[in-house]
Amino acid sequence: MDLELYTADDRFCMKLDQDDALLGSYPVDDGCRIHDLRISSLATGSVCATMSRWGNMTAV
Repeated sequence: MDLELYTADDRFCMKLDQDDALLGSYPVDDGCRIHDLRISSLATGSVCATMSRWGNMTAV
């Protein structure tokens, strides 16, 4: 997957590039967001399907 982690104030933190790692192994804090780089290359209908699959992800 092509995922990036951004802080609560939208600063780039790191790439989430280890496919076998759990989300808890990364330094995810409240308010962080995960950006899927593939979304920018998908058609509009596919973007909706991808976003509904991931849902609203927040750090716990």
